[in-house]
Amino acid sequence: MAAGRLIITVFAPVLALSLVQTSGHTQTNTPSEDTGIRMGRFVISPDVSVRERFDDNIYLTDDAPTSDVITEIAPRLRLQSEWRYLKLYMGAGAELGFYADSDDDNYQDADVRSGIALDIGPNTVLDGTFEWHRAHDARGGNDVPTGATKPVVFNDVRASLNAQHITQYLHYQTELALRRLDFDDATDQNGNRIANDDRNRVETRETIRVLMPLDLGREAYGEFNLNQRQYDRTPDDDGRVRDSAGFQMLGGLRFDLTNLITADVAAGWMTQSYADPAFGNIADYTLRANVNWAVTRLTGIGVKAARQVRETTLPGASGILAFDFGATVSHELRRFLSITADAHYTDEAFRQTTRHDRTTGVGLGMTYQLNRFTRFDAGIAHDMRNSTSSGHDYRRFQTQFSLKLEM
Repeated sequence: MAAGRLIITVFAPVLALSLVQTSGHTQTNTPSEDTGIRMGRFVISPDVSVRERFDDNIYLTDDAPTSDVITEIAPRLRLQSEWRYLKLYMGAGAELGFYADSDDDNYQDADVRSGIALDIGPNTVLDGTFEWHRAHDARGGNDVPTGATKPVVFNDVRASLNAQHITQYLHYQTELALRRLDFDDATDQNGNRIANDDRNRVETRETIRVLMPLDLGREAYGEFNLNQRQYDRTPDDDGRVRDSAGFQMLGGLRFDLTNLITADVAAGWMTQSYADPAFGNIADYTLRANVNWAVTRLTGIGVKAARQVRETTLPGASGILAFDFGATVSHELRRFLSITADAHYTDEAFRQTTRHDRTTGVGLGMTYQLNRFTRFDAGIAHDMRNSTSSGHDYRRFQTQFSLKLEM
């Protein structure tokens, strides 16, 4: 009841305002100028979102699921330059989650982001990014220790350096990316410390891509990725060395057909070799696809797919051979009102174990743009997992309402 009163308190004025705007046939929801606060050559863009979410299985359990209502508040501030040859970006934000019943699952996430892009002549661009995230793994996740009394908090630091150069016949791209993950320890039901330092690691990735224009709106490319994953503790508590190195080779095609269909489709081969002989190696095909189709001026369809090797610290498993697929259909009912339907499927094989998970989900959402400063979103979603490992199946239903204010 308290959650219901909160939803009414937050959204009743919004719904009343929307009725006034609709009855007056105003077009204030279609901005005639860019939003943001201008300060010389910089634009400052603040926003805040308030979301009320119901989740009927917050711990992703097979039996006796626990439901709760979560209030999420997410403020954010962005600063971007408008210089011609040098572009700077800085941003900071947070997401605060408050559970109506399970206070132990409350969380306080935060992030800081920055980026710089420099044009060196007409054909060369250099850019770099830096991100710091204070995030959490909710209870119920595969890598969260069994019996943990609270979500596991971790720091995620990412940095990248990119370069692009265009010649008459070829387009060259290269990237060096670094990621550092550092997990806090947890506490079990008896007050004992649960060590999470087995998950601390550094991941690096080097990418080289060469693109060749074919004709107007089409280009073929070849791509090579090299990765290294180094853990702080070797061996870990199970006596395993989880360090690994791998590569990914892809051949792909990008095309843009009169702005109606844009696509990036690639396929190739990947391997991941582990330092511990007990883990063996993973070698299999890889693919990546991102397709967007503007069926009409009001309707769009998007499809994404990827096959890759993901990390896990599940005892006995070397890594996860994962396939992800998702599809989205969006339709604009009015200039201020749109609906979206989506579906996703994930197949995860935990190598060196018998565990195999298949997760499916569907969702339906609505966006109402009250004006150029205010947006209302609502949605429902259902997902389920079937696992060959006992006790890891689940079903979950979620609903959410959110209000976003931005300048």
